[in-house]
Amino acid sequence: MMLLTTLDVVGRYFFNLPLKGSAEATELLLAVIVFAGIPAAAVRGEHISIDLLEHVLSARARRIQAILGGGFAALVMAVVAWRLWLRAMELAGYDERSSHLNVPLAWLAGLLACCAVLSVVGFLWRAWLSLRRD
Repeated sequence: MMLLTTLDVVGRYFFNLPLKGSAEATELLLAVIVFAGIPAAAVRGEHISIDLLEHVLSARARRIQAILGGGFAALVMAVVAWRLWLRAMELAGYDERSSHLNVPLAWLAGLLACCAVLSVVGFLWRAWLSLRRD
């Protein structure tokens, strides 16, 4: 994506020759990068968290908080996955494609839904690890 942006900027400003479809490709790639990163962050426990009360809570309360937080995050991502999958089926029915690059959007929505499912697994895994911790 960085190379694509660099080529587009150099072509646009130095040669007056922008890279056709680069803005659309950047949008599509950004969606993939974001959704592909969520499962990795979920499994590693590297998602954003606010620890305002962490120093006040006992170890048991922090463990319960981690279990409930992981379960809630898994639930939210399950809803996102479900809605993305429904959208993918809708887009497939219309054979909807991107405007410039003619990319089938159903495949993109399906890929994002699969990434969301992997995120659910990651959040549940972290909750399970918190549950099993001594």
